[in-house]
Amino acid sequence: MPADRFEYAALEPTVLLLPDCDFGPGDYWQDQWAQRRLDCRKVDLGHALVPRRNALVSWIDRQVRAMTGPVFLVGHGVGALGLAAWSSLMSIESEASIVGALLVAPNDPNLAGDERLADFLPLPQSIFPFPALVVASDDDPHLAVDRGFSLARQWGCGFALMPGCGHFRPIDGIGRWSQGDELLDRFLGLIGPGTPRDPHPAAQLERSCVPPPWLDRRSAIRP
Repeated sequence: MPADRFEYAALEPTVLLLPDCDFGPGDYWQDQWAQRRLDCRKVDLGHALVPRRNALVSWIDRQVRAMTGPVFLVGHGVGALGLAAWSSLMSIESEASIVGALLVAPNDPNLAGDERLADFLPLPQSIFPFPALVVASDDDPHLAVDRGFSLARQWGCGFALMPGCGHFRPIDGIGRWSQGDELLDRFLGLIGPGTPRDPHPAAQLERSCVPPPWLDRRSAIRP
């Protein structure tokens, strides 16, 4: 019998960090979070030179199934694409353990310039079965702001804009990305032990991370 979604309500979630491609150990914020935070664990997704959607989905599913308590997922770039693909295929047993997710700068496979991402098309159309937030920057060469907003609505997620973060890489000068660290804590606080379960906690976070006034929401909502 699958576990009830609230079975682990008294336990602190483990945060699984799903990395982007092309990052080794060093100044990457996911490495720093894993080193500094007791609740974070970086997952080796076995990225090859050419990432494959099915391989990433299998890696993520294996890691989630190995956990014995609630899980919060943080995917970055290709890791976020893998998370989105996995969420559309996840089992009821896996769904019960996931309490939320951050999708940081999911790469847009429709953009020209990186043929490695063709395997991730078409992107999932289904609504995430758990609360999630898409995080984007206004100067990301791999994801336009309106496209990030569109994906958030396509997946039933909240949307947070963090200007000037590029693609959230070490070369973008974000260091350990303290803004994201705080955002994660706020999200966990909304779903943490002893806190009434809000069915839409990501919406609360979105209200404090409003898209810029020049973003036309009507044009942004597109498949």
